Amino acid sequence: MSVRRKSFAVAAAAVAALSSVAVAQPAVAAAQSGPGYFVKFYMGRNLTGTEIPVDYKVTNVCVNLPQRPKSVVNIAPVNAEIYFNPDCTTGFPGQTGGYYVIVGAVHSGDFDGWGVASYRLRPEYS
Repeated sequence: MSVRRKSFAVAAAAVAALSSVAVAQPAVAAAQSGPGYFVKFYMGRNLTGTEIPVDYKVTNVCVNLPQRPKSVVNIAPVNAEIYFNPDCTTGFPGQTGGYYVIVGAVHSGDFDGWGVASYRLRPEYS
């Protein structure tokens, strides 16, 4: 194969790869509003016990929980900020400080012993 043919093949492959990325962009945007997204807290460890679903579309609002769930799953285009004190106050339970946890999209977390007192959902992409 000549150098010219190799260069053409490499250029064609690059164009094909870039065009597939451009085509995939609208699909990603459409998927972000898909009905399969959810954020749920659970009263037990490892996503067990009573399920507490939350509206993943409500973002930038601090929500105090009436009970202290022990785990969370986040399958939505949001980041869940988890606080162990009411009113989205940072710190270990009952203490002040800078501690809180972020459970990103397509992640879960266990908070055995502490439980979640409040949370805030933030858009993953802005």
